[in-house]
Amino acid sequence: MTPIAAARDARPPVALVRMMNPLMRVVLRTPLGRIVRPFALLEFTGRRTGRRLRVPVGWHEIDTSLAVFTPARWRANFRDGRSATVHFRGRRQDMTGILDDDPQQVAAALQSLADRRGSLRPVGIHLPVGHRITVADVDAVDRAVIRFSKDHG
Repeated sequence: MTPIAAARDARPPVALVRMMNPLMRVVLRTPLGRIVRPFALLEFTGRRTGRRLRVPVGWHEIDTSLAVFTPARWRANFRDGRSATVHFRGRRQDMTGILDDDPQQVAAALQSLADRRGSLRPVGIHLPVGHRITVADVDAVDRAVIRFSKDHG
Protein backbone atom coordinates (compact mmCIF):
# COMPACT_ATOMS: atom_id res chain seq x y z
CA MET A 1 0.00 0.00 0.00
CA THR A 2 1.33 3.41 -1.02
CA PRO A 3 1.63 5.94 1.83
CA ILE A 4 -0.60 9.00 1.59
CA ALA A 5 1.15 12.31 0.99
CA ALA A 6 0.77 15.01 3.62
CA ALA A 7 2.54 17.75 1.65
CA ARG A 8 0.60 19.66 -0.96
CA ASP A 9 1.40 22.01 -3.78
CA ALA A 10 1.11 25.66 -2.71
CA ARG A 11 2.62 27.60 -5.60
CA PRO A 12 1.35 31.13 -6.25
CA PRO A 13 -1.44 31.56 -8.81
CA VAL A 14 -0.33 31.21 -12.43
CA ALA A 15 -1.65 34.70 -13.26
CA LEU A 16 0.57 36.24 -10.57
CA VAL A 17 3.64 34.35 -11.80
CA ARG A 18 2.96 35.43 -15.41
CA MET A 19 2.66 39.02 -14.28
CA MET A 20 5.79 39.00 -12.09
CA ASN A 21 8.22 36.99 -14.25
CA PRO A 22 8.90 39.73 -16.86
CA LEU A 23 9.64 42.21 -14.07
CA MET A 24 11.85 39.68 -12.24
CA ARG A 25 13.80 38.96 -15.46
CA VAL A 26 14.77 42.62 -15.61
CA VAL A 27 15.36 43.29 -11.90
CA LEU A 28 17.42 40.17 -11.23
CA ARG A 29 19.96 41.16 -13.90
CA THR A 30 20.67 44.51 -12.23
CA PRO A 31 22.12 45.62 -8.88
CA LEU A 32 18.49 45.91 -7.72
CA GLY A 33 18.55 42.11 -7.67
CA ARG A 34 20.16 42.39 -4.22
CA ILE A 35 16.78 43.28 -2.72
CA VAL A 36 15.02 40.12 -3.94
CA ARG A 37 17.33 37.72 -2.15
CA PRO A 38 15.49 34.42 -2.35
CA PHE A 39 15.30 34.68 -6.15
CA ALA A 40 17.78 34.18 -8.96
CA LEU A 41 17.59 34.33 -12.73
CA LEU A 42 18.79 31.28 -14.66
CA GLU A 43 19.89 31.80 -18.25
CA PHE A 44 20.52 28.66 -20.27
CA THR A 45 20.11 27.22 -23.74
CA GLY A 46 17.32 24.73 -24.32
CA ARG A 47 18.71 21.32 -25.24
CA ARG A 48 16.16 20.64 -28.00
CA THR A 49 15.17 24.11 -29.20
CA GLY A 50 18.52 25.86 -28.88
CA ARG A 51 16.60 28.89 -27.58
CA ARG A 52 18.05 30.99 -24.78
CA LEU A 53 15.76 30.69 -21.75
CA ARG A 54 15.62 33.16 -18.84
CA VAL A 55 13.78 31.72 -15.85
CA PRO A 56 13.30 33.43 -12.46
CA VAL A 57 13.64 30.80 -9.71
CA GLY A 58 13.78 30.43 -5.97
CA TRP A 59 17.46 30.00 -5.00
CA HIS A 60 18.31 27.87 -1.98
CA GLU A 61 21.35 26.68 -0.10
CA ILE A 62 21.10 22.96 0.67
CA ASP A 63 23.94 21.45 2.66
CA THR A 64 26.95 22.52 0.59
CA SER A 65 25.25 23.20 -2.73
CA LEU A 66 23.02 25.83 -4.28
CA ALA A 67 19.75 24.48 -5.55
CA VAL A 68 16.46 25.10 -7.33
CA PHE A 69 13.36 23.02 -6.61
CA THR A 70 10.87 22.95 -9.46
CA PRO A 71 7.98 21.05 -10.98
CA ALA A 72 8.49 22.84 -14.33
CA ARG A 73 9.18 20.90 -17.52
CA TRP A 74 12.25 23.03 -18.35
CA ARG A 75 14.09 21.14 -15.59
CA ALA A 76 14.75 18.33 -18.10
CA ASN A 77 17.36 20.59 -19.72
CA PHE A 78 19.60 19.86 -16.73
CA ARG A 79 19.25 16.05 -16.80
CA ASP A 80 22.83 15.39 -17.93
CA GLY A 81 24.25 18.66 -16.65
CA ARG A 82 23.94 22.04 -18.30
CA SER A 83 25.83 25.30 -18.10
CA ALA A 84 23.83 28.26 -16.93
CA THR A 85 24.43 31.87 -16.12
CA VAL A 86 23.00 32.66 -12.70
CA HIS A 87 22.12 36.20 -11.65
CA PHE A 88 21.81 36.30 -7.86
CA ARG A 89 21.90 39.29 -5.52
CA GLY A 90 23.02 41.59 -8.33
CA ARG A 91 25.91 39.37 -9.42
CA ARG A 92 26.42 37.14 -12.43
CA GLN A 93 28.11 33.76 -12.25
CA ASP A 94 28.59 30.87 -14.66
CA MET A 95 27.53 27.58 -13.09
CA THR A 96 26.64 24.02 -14.00
CA GLY A 97 23.32 22.56 -12.93
CA ILE A 98 22.52 18.85 -12.65
CA LEU A 99 18.98 17.57 -12.31
CA ASP A 100 18.24 15.09 -9.53
CA ASP A 101 14.72 13.69 -9.79
CA ASP A 102 15.27 10.63 -7.60
CA PRO A 103 12.37 10.93 -5.10
CA GLN A 104 14.48 9.81 -2.13
CA GLN A 105 17.21 12.35 -2.89
CA VAL A 106 14.66 15.10 -3.48
CA ALA A 107 12.88 14.22 -0.21
CA ALA A 108 16.19 14.44 1.68
CA ALA A 109 17.01 17.82 0.09
CA LEU A 110 13.53 19.19 0.83
CA GLN A 111 13.75 17.96 4.42
CA SER A 112 17.12 19.65 4.81
CA LEU A 113 15.57 22.91 3.60
CA ALA A 114 12.55 22.48 5.88
CA ASP A 115 14.83 21.81 8.87
CA ARG A 116 16.85 24.94 8.14
CA ARG A 117 14.01 27.30 7.17
CA GLY A 118 11.16 25.87 9.24
CA SER A 119 8.89 25.80 6.20
CA LEU A 120 8.75 24.79 2.55
CA ARG A 121 6.64 27.80 1.53
CA PRO A 122 9.65 29.28 -0.34
CA VAL A 123 9.45 26.30 -2.75
CA GLY A 124 5.67 26.38 -3.01
CA ILE A 125 4.91 23.43 -0.75
CA HIS A 126 2.56 23.37 2.23
CA LEU A 127 3.87 21.00 4.88
CA PRO A 128 1.94 20.21 8.07
CA VAL A 129 3.80 21.13 11.26
CA GLY A 130 6.05 18.31 12.42
CA HIS A 131 5.68 16.28 9.21
CA ARG A 132 8.84 14.79 7.66
CA ILE A 133 9.03 14.76 3.85
CA THR A 134 8.45 11.35 2.26
CA VAL A 135 8.79 9.94 -1.24
CA ALA A 136 4.97 10.07 -1.47
CA ASP A 137 5.14 13.82 -0.74
CA VAL A 138 7.71 14.35 -3.50
CA ASP A 139 5.52 12.46 -5.96
CA ALA A 140 2.43 14.42 -4.86
CA VAL A 141 4.03 17.83 -5.38
CA ASP A 142 6.08 16.76 -8.44
CA ARG A 143 9.33 18.40 -7.40
CA ALA A 144 12.87 17.75 -8.55
CA VAL A 145 16.04 19.51 -7.47
CA ILE A 146 18.69 21.04 -9.70
CA ARG A 147 21.99 21.37 -7.86
CA PHE A 148 24.40 24.01 -9.05
CA SER A 149 28.17 24.26 -8.75
CA LYS A 150 30.49 27.02 -9.83
CA ASP A 151 32.25 26.64 -13.16
CA HIS A 152 36.01 26.74 -12.82
CA GLY A 153 38.01 28.10 -15.64
